[in-house]
Amino acid sequence: MSILLQSDFNVHKLSFNRAILAVIFALSLASCNKEPDLIGIDLLPDSDYLNLSFTDTSTIIAYTVREDSLRTDELSANLLGYMNDPVFGNVLASIYTQYRLPVNNVSFGENPVADSIILTLKYSGVYGDSLSQHTVRVFELADSINVDSAYYSHNTVPVIPQQIGEATFVPNLKEADSVDGAYVAPHLRITLTQEFAEKIMSAGEETLSSNAYFLEVFKGLHITVDPFTTTSTGSILSFDLVDDLSRITIHYHNDTDTTSIRLPINSSCARFNNYDHFNYSGADPELLQQLAGDTTAGNNRIFLQAMAGTKIKLRIPYLKNIPATANIAVNEALLILTNDDPESSLAPPAQIAIRSLNSSGSYVVLPDETIGSAYFGGKYINNSEYRFRLTRYVQDRMRYPDAEDHGLMMVIAGSSLSANRAVIKGPASSSNRMKLVIYYTLVE
Repeated sequence: MSILLQSDFNVHKLSFNRAILAVIFALSLASCNKEPDLIGIDLLPDSDYLNLSFTDTSTIIAYTVREDSLRTDELSANLLGYMNDPVFGNVLASIYTQYRLPVNNVSFGENPVADSIILTLKYSGVYGDSLSQHTVRVFELADSINVDSAYYSHNTVPVIPQQIGEATFVPNLKEADSVDGAYVAPHLRITLTQEFAEKIMSAGEETLSSNAYFLEVFKGLHITVDPFTTTSTGSILSFDLVDDLSRITIHYHNDTDTTSIRLPINSSCARFNNYDHFNYSGADPELLQQLAGDTTAGNNRIFLQAMAGTKIKLRIPYLKNIPATANIAVNEALLILTNDDPESSLAPPAQIAIRSLNSSGSYVVLPDETIGSAYFGGKYINNSEYRFRLTRYVQDRMRYPDAEDHGLMMVIAGSSLSANRAVIKGPASSSNRMKLVIYYTLVE
């Protein structure tokens, strides 16, 4: 246990000469960018530099827990794919979505015959091995979904067993595609069955009169992919379902014309993602140990995964003991987190977040974050680490030692609609350990 006693302050207290040098150094940087560790220290009166000290030995308890199910309905992007992660195991992302009539009172004319029916989905990104091959399958929903309802990452909807579409492909997000003689943004094209086209075209007049009736019969689609049987890494693809290019297009002819109709997926459509982590089968043993409830197993490494995967519980239990032997003012408190594998082909999240927990387990915004995101931190920097300023949080823990403390939770920002993951060095790692660096001033 790393409780700070008076001796800790004496060991870490800067000597007079070092303090003088710090003053000179700070003054020399008055017109330059300041070292992030020392922001705020240059605001001290000169006399306080003599009492300036720091510590980075505060005990941190950190371990990985499963993420609670996250809301995934009506997001700005939808994920689809399968990935075999060497650390986190397998994960599959699938999509449930409605599609709609473009107008009321649709008519296909006399004796309509479908020539083709295509589902197109506009790409917006890829995570993982962009050269991995996927097989995607499409099914009709057997139950309705509603745009006004909440759907979560664990939710599923029954489907009609007969498959209505399939495509095997390697994603191409770089080259524009030609559709009806015009070049459009890269997208996935899935040919649907003739039977499905005929089902739509032969629907009764009432069914085609409005979306209220149409959605009672055509409840939506489940779009999923096959798990790999190889050791391929795979990828998770991101799609913009509300783009005009995301739609079902039926090309058909009748007694008088050859034409087409587009059934859009748009902002009026209910849509959500399901994420399956297969109970972390094949995941890293250290991760499995923590998920099984071992709170000491995070000493070396801890694990963050989006798509309702994992998050990190943090506790800094002895902050309230620091002022027990001295009155201090916290000038800066930095939580530093280092990526355990910065060279991995699986990129870490660009932003992570930290919240405090209340007695019910709900998230509470930390006082430091209210100052602004640029001050608070959490972005991935220097291709190696994340930093958070917890100055107010630390000072409050010292000032109100009897206040309830239910710990902190670290999550990936935008976890519902991203696929990133990260392995972070734990508080007892042999190098670049997780640490809380506190710069403080002794107060007489």
